[in-house]
Amino acid sequence: MEYAPDGRTSVFKYELVNDTLKGQIDDVQLHQKVKSLLVGLDLVEAMQLLPSQDLADTLAYINVSVGNIRSKAAESSELSTQALLGTPLRVLEKSGSWFRVQTPDAYIGFIENSAIAFDDSFDSQANKVVYKGAYGFSYQNPLLSGLKVSDLTFGNILRKLETGSKSTKVQYPDERIAYISNADLQSVEDFVNKAKHNGIIASSQEFLGIPYLWGGTSMKGVDCSGFTRTSFMMNGIYLPRDASQQALVGDAIDTSSGFEKLKEGDLLFFGRQTDKGNKVTHVAIYLGELKFIHSSGMVRYGSFDPESAYYDSYNLTRFLFAKRIIESNSIRYLNPQNFY
Repeated sequence: MEYAPDGRTSVFKYELVNDTLKGQIDDVQLHQKVKSLLVGLDLVEAMQLLPSQDLADTLAYINVSVGNIRSKAAESSELSTQALLGTPLRVLEKSGSWFRVQTPDAYIGFIENSAIAFDDSFDSQANKVVYKGAYGFSYQNPLLSGLKVSDLTFGNILRKLETGSKSTKVQYPDERIAYISNADLQSVEDFVNKAKHNGIIASSQEFLGIPYLWGGTSMKGVDCSGFTRTSFMMNGIYLPRDASQQALVGDAIDTSSGFEKLKEGDLLFFGRQTDKGNKVTHVAIYLGELKFIHSSGMVRYGSFDPESAYYDSYNLTRFLFAKRIIESNSIRYLNPQNFY
């Protein structure tokens, strides 16, 4: 509980085989603690400390518009989360054609080697641009016609090489060259410094109708927390990945006597009460006047008002609490140098 309280963001697996303690740890302090506990127990310590020493490089970047990160090293495995083009990853180990990686929000999972690139030159903080459109494409031609290089979605990070009259020449982490409309790009520094945190409502409504996707974090599909996370990211705020993690940040709002104290942009959390406390399983963004927006089947409206066309009695009965994120001292903002 002290060193690895959340299996989604840390690795601490162990088993005792005869007189040998085997397993994996990704925290140096925890590794040292385990070693100290074994002194005098006549046990052999054979834990593997991650990142693996077999790796030539432990820094990689997402090389596709949206990289799928799975719970196990298999295509059939659960999609646990996604990371966007240009996202830096901490590489922990290689498993066949898969890598176990950790995202900037500490989430750990497996991604195929074809979706990432190891390029030290991309690590430069200078000349990074962010794709600010909802969805689009990059092209092989500066006239933005002909063959495409790839699709793009909001939050994709590329390296700017040269700006023309109509398009910008950019470089992918694997050194592919492409051209993107000037209107769809903004420097990372400019985007972060000019982010208006009160624009979250407008950003969230851009997702209306986007289908629900377990583990999704982009315009291609979002789960409930992926939707809230990306809506806030579009406004310079970096939320944790899952609903239960998002519930730990922000400032609590008293809703014991109703919803009058809520403001636009507050997060609403849903789930059930257990003997061990609240079990958070869903999250939504409050829009005001008892109305909210969330990803459930698709991104849609809901309401606590029985007279509303969007009345959602199911979520009203499982509402737990609300948190204020905007202007809270417990949240994390995007970095104006490298976005993450």
